[in-house]
Amino acid sequence: MSEQFHWRDAKEAAVWLRGRPSDCRALLLLARLPLADAKVLEWLSGVRGGTIIYRSLSRLRGAGLMAHVTLPADQGSSPQRFYLTDLGLATLAVDQGLEVGEMARKYHLRGSDRIGLLSRLSQIGALYDMLGALAASRPERPNLLAWERPWHWQYRSPAAKAPAWITLPALATISWGGQASTYFLLPDLRTFPPEIYRAALSRLLQLRRSERVPLPPLVIASDADRGIAAWRTLLEEVRRARFDAPLTAHLFEWEKLHTGLKRLEGDEGTGRAPTDCLIRSIPIRPLRPRRPTSPLPRIVGDALAAPAGAARAGPATGLVPLTLTPADYRLLSVVACHPFLAPDKLAMVVAWPLDTLRRRRNRLVDHGLIRLVGPDEIGKQAGLQLVELTKAGLELVAAYRGLSLGVAVREIGFAGGGPHEPIGARTKLLCNLAHTIGVDELFVSLYGTARRFVEAGGDDALVEWQNATASRRRYLRPDGYGTYRRNGQRFGFFLEFDRGTMNRRDYFKKLSAYYDYSTTRRFERDYHGYPTVLIVTTSNGAEDRIAQVARAAAVGRGVSLPLLLTCLWRVDDPNNSDSLLGRIWREPDSDFDCRRFWLPGSLSASRLGVVSDAEHTKTRPHKEA
Repeated sequence: MSEQFHWRDAKEAAVWLRGRPSDCRALLLLARLPLADAKVLEWLSGVRGGTIIYRSLSRLRGAGLMAHVTLPADQGSSPQRFYLTDLGLATLAVDQGLEVGEMARKYHLRGSDRIGLLSRLSQIGALYDMLGALAASRPERPNLLAWERPWHWQYRSPAAKAPAWITLPALATISWGGQASTYFLLPDLRTFPPEIYRAALSRLLQLRRSERVPLPPLVIASDADRGIAAWRTLLEEVRRARFDAPLTAHLFEWEKLHTGLKRLEGDEGTGRAPTDCLIRSIPIRPLRPRRPTSPLPRIVGDALAAPAGAARAGPATGLVPLTLTPADYRLLSVVACHPFLAPDKLAMVVAWPLDTLRRRRNRLVDHGLIRLVGPDEIGKQAGLQLVELTKAGLELVAAYRGLSLGVAVREIGFAGGGPHEPIGARTKLLCNLAHTIGVDELFVSLYGTARRFVEAGGDDALVEWQNATASRRRYLRPDGYGTYRRNGQRFGFFLEFDRGTMNRRDYFKKLSAYYDYSTTRRFERDYHGYPTVLIVTTSNGAEDRIAQVARAAAVGRGVSLPLLLTCLWRVDDPNNSDSLLGRIWREPDSDFDCRRFWLPGSLSASRLGVVSDAEHTKTRPHKEA
């Protein structure tokens, strides 16, 4: 239990604070940026030299105005995240003359608000980094005039009956030397597809046109691989759909964010349009008199005190993020997108030893984030120890990715929750468990094959695995999408696993959707080139039927579909150590025995000296008679 302070202590601290402007500035920044680290506070305070801000933080902590929390890290030390204590809030209320309870509620400074930030700290930390880099982009001392996270705005379109909402991660207004600029900040950590923001960007254009509101520029930070290109494509498509002028947007790579933002200083008028109308004013009542001996309200309390043991940090306490490392979140993210994986398959995906996987899994089960599927649901197959996330686990991972659970289910394909709270495609995946396991094993085999090539000196990797929900496009519904890397090149593919349960009409309908996706050129919006369609079936007869239907579906199309067929026994053949990368594929127009590699210029693993390991032991039936 923390020490009980009184209003007399807050007034004395306010007097002490007025003689220390750097400490007062740091305290005000923490009220705006809860759980910020020292580096961000240094950039925003405008001081040069880390010792100054560290001394201020040390004095504030010694005076009881501030505390910190440190989240675990996989390697190295994790930065301390600072927040105001009850005494710090009361001191700030006395200094600013504002009612403390109302200020804490409207600015989300309560202990429960802090707990809610813990699971979102990766996204919030990225926003703070962008804000700090923006503040440090000019030589003058920055002054944070406005900060809204997230930024919500309601407007009414003339053609709509109900008002519409726009939500973006953050809006910031900073002044340097009396010159203020406003920006929308949007960090992209590749935890969600940029497509999620299509509606918000379209509504920004609608807001600009209908209400003639000047919009601040967008500052977007993403990776250099495909993120920047995906955002540029999205912005252009939104502009074309609205027949409007483009939104002003500045796109930067994370590694070049600081240098890129410094170049914005020379852009005349960047962010300087009058945007006061987009900043909400939050009225707070003046501070009413208090007796000096009255105790301070416990607004923050011990809400962020680290739990004494892992068992005490259950979902109900909200303190689970204090015990989770980035590796734990990685495991949870895999299970959220691909439930019902067995331990050995899950270990292959996350590249951990099996005993490490079991230990981490059991700890997350104790936290109430993961559950094992019981025999009452899948009978004897419960011995496989298939896992899924609970509802609390799904909510935690969705927040970690910066999304609501509903958006994560719809856009990324989160599934799980257990039999009493089924979420997403859980019921369908469990009803077709044999198909689900079959698809998962095909993708997992690529992880194993890539690892063996890496051990032989290659750079192979399965860099992306999307489930059926995330990879579907209107009528196009593959069993999954993946991206395989070899020799610096990336090869996208759709995977279809056929267990012989479909008839010719079903095949024709499915392949027609692939042809429509090609002829309409919609694939150019989603991928760099049309992904190869890999169809794995369970029998030679089914493979031949699919080839016949593929040839019939191609009549009159005018395009050639990159389609390859194979049979499951070929994938599992002991003589094929390369799994899906082996010489097992045929084109629909080729003879049945005319087989080729999927990737261009491929060689068999045996010729490269790659030896199959224990995880590659075959468990599926051999070639049918």
